[in-house]
Amino acid sequence: MEKIVKKFWHGQIPLWKAYWLVGELLNALIILIIFNIELKIFNNKLISNLIPFFSFNNFNLLNKLILILWTLFITVGIWRSAENYKGPLTWLVLALIFLSYRVFTLRLIFF
Repeated sequence: MEKIVKKFWHGQIPLWKAYWLVGELLNALIILIIFNIELKIFNNKLISNLIPFFSFNNFNLLNKLILILWTLFITVGIWRSAENYKGPLTWLVLALIFLSYRVFTLRLIFF
């Protein structure tokens, strides 16, 4: 497991795996886990009616920090995979645009 994390961090896995498996599927799972922790452990009633639209600004500070660190981790891993990508330029540009948007939306967590 540690080897996979290191390979991801250094961008040594294919871009499609980094983006789709980690950046989308695993990211969705992590966000759902954090959302459930917020509901069950922190008993945050403010977000219970926001399920269709995740609003991270009402999260507990600990969950906000975890979410920020997780987002930065997957962004760096995918970005480095994109730097090593040898395929069509279109996929590279699209991946970098989505990553930039993801980091840009981090500012909404505290406002």
